[in-house]
Amino acid sequence: MNALDNIQNEAGVIVDQLADRQIADMKRLDDAFQQWLAIDGNAIVGRLGGQIDLYNSTHKYIYMTHFRVYNLETGKYERPTTYNNTYEERSAMGYSKDLMYMVNDLRTMISSNWDVKYRELFVAANMVKLNRALGKYISNTMYAQDINVTTGGDGAEVTAIINGMFKFKAFGTLCGGDIQCYHYRYRSSLKGIKRQ
Repeated sequence: MNALDNIQNEAGVIVDQLADRQIADMKRLDDAFQQWLAIDGNAIVGRLGGQIDLYNSTHKYIYMTHFRVYNLETGKYERPTTYNNTYEERSAMGYSKDLMYMVNDLRTMISSNWDVKYRELFVAANMVKLNRALGKYISNTMYAQDINVTTGGDGAEVTAIINGMFKFKAFGTLCGGDIQCYHYRYRSSLKGIKRQ
């Protein structure tokens, strides 16, 4: 009995590794942002006190380094060369969910100990997706044996024998990366075992 719980406990390692990968990716983005901030004239400086406005500087960083505008004269997409912090500049990038996602990631990292809370929320959200894939074919009224969890560069797989008669398989394909949050897209199946 408790097949679903047992497989969920074993498969949790997949989500933990995914969280490690996502947080490392976010830290790489923050490192690049910090290097960009260190260059004179890049950061937005607040009017009062002359301190760096990290919140708005995150938007400027993504705007200047990732956003592209179509140049009618050259017929090509090019990165902007100036940023005046106008409404037009701030809203132009708002249509790109991927770029705004990067801005939000950088803003998340402004607070101290951000990674602890982020990891907790990330794991919880991704466990919901994993549990949905696992629960599609199995329940706690069944029993599981030979539970095996395998992870690789671009995927993860959970296999188990259910009630001694069925082979359960859930495969996660890794998606996301530099611009989008890492996540798995799951497929699962339950097939009878061939008797010899």
